[in-house]
Amino acid sequence: MEEELAAIRRWEGTVKALVDWDPVGARQRREQCGGGPLSGWSLGVKDIIDVQGMPTRCNVDFLPETPAREHAGVVGRLLSLGAFVLSKTVTTTFAFLDPGVTRNPWNPGHTPGGSSSGSAAAVACGMVRLGLGSQTMASVNRPASYCGVTGFKPTYGRLPVSGVFPFSPSVDTVGFFTRGVADMQQAAAALLGEPAAGAPGRLRIGLAPDLHTEPAEDIMLRALSEAGDRLAAGGCQVSTIALPKECAAAYRHHFDLIAAEGARGHAELMARYGDRYPPKLRALLLEGEGVTPEDLDRIQEHRRSLTVSLSGLLEGVDLVLSPSAKGAAHRGLAITGDPRFSLIWTYMGVPR
Repeated sequence: MEEELAAIRRWEGTVKALVDWDPVGARQRREQCGGGPLSGWSLGVKDIIDVQGMPTRCNVDFLPETPAREHAGVVGRLLSLGAFVLSKTVTTTFAFLDPGVTRNPWNPGHTPGGSSSGSAAAVACGMVRLGLGSQTMASVNRPASYCGVTGFKPTYGRLPVSGVFPFSPSVDTVGFFTRGVADMQQAAAALLGEPAAGAPGRLRIGLAPDLHTEPAEDIMLRALSEAGDRLAAGGCQVSTIALPKECAAAYRHHFDLIAAEGARGHAELMARYGDRYPPKLRALLLEGEGVTPEDLDRIQEHRRSLTVSLSGLLEGVDLVLSPSAKGAAHRGLAITGDPRFSLIWTYMGVPR
């Protein structure tokens, strides 16, 4: 834990990744952690996820300060594997696009992405070994890309979302950050109850540069191409694949879906505190009030149809390599970046 404390002293004043940082409490939790495959791993928990004895703030000042009565399901599972909660981490407001205070560790003048901004930045700085986040659009994959760490959004439903403040239950997914792939393999294997993957064989990799939204920037497309070249040089079979044209409708459908489900979940809070909601989130929730049950039925049918189409395409590859964001992290802290380049995979709940 001393390495984490040194990193916090060095970086937290600039990066601002942690919520209610309490070094005494962190030490006590470290001393109480048990054995297991993640024994002694420090954990940063996105502040929409309950930790027993700590309030869940969601980056607003109008929720009750009452400490959570029990751990979120995924937190409890991590603690049973030997990890300990070092700190809560900053989230965008209710895990949408309105940013929190966290800055990009590589250049504080740029966004770290969102919504799991604090978890990604804390991992990048070495403040925690494992960052816990969530993804409703691109809230793990995009900040992982911007902060230069490994992000993993599991298949929808593989891990419990109990104790996680909901946004859109049809797509909300718990995810993780580590500084490298080896740590992620170990953590994922422990959490999912599966053996850690060994050295890959001759993987069949499908490059998907076109996600049927506006094109990624040249810097991202070059990075994608160079990654494909390195994988091919390492013995993988790399080819370009074309995603189904039905993907183009996914972006509007996804925003309508989360707007409608978000409006339903936030109805009581909006009625009381609507004037204190940040602009992007408030606009989305108001828009969601106009999404009809018939609209939602059409969206869910499109999701099912697109999943079938994509499954046929993916039978010929072992994995897909695609842009995780439009380009490099944006300069300035007013926006967290375009979520569409990871949204398509969240919409379909993959990987399966």
